[in-house]
Amino acid sequence: MNKSRYDVVSPAGDIRDAKEAVKKTASAAPLAHLKGKRLGLCWTAFTNGDIVLRAFQEHLGKRYPDLEFVDLMPGRGLRWGEHPVPDIAELAREERLDAVLITAGC
Repeated sequence: MNKSRYDVVSPAGDIRDAKEAVKKTASAAPLAHLKGKRLGLCWTAFTNGDIVLRAFQEHLGKRYPDLEFVDLMPGRGLRWGEHPVPDIAELAREERLDAVLITAGC
């Protein structure tokens, strides 16, 4: 009997490239709270990712009424739902976002 085998695959491309990117990228410090923050919502190309984001928005909006939500495009000249580009962090800074939720759907 064959055992099933599952690999983790980066939606951004080749896993070897992803490992290199992880080595070069530092994580942002966690936010102490969400009160009065600007939260970006970015959907990137996978089915139902937009539905997941709207569920987060509804849940967090009830819990933090002064939390502002901003739909963040996945890159310059791109539309919601397209594959993200590496300069998405720069776009988040330009939008003065405190944090970004990025979903890939299921």
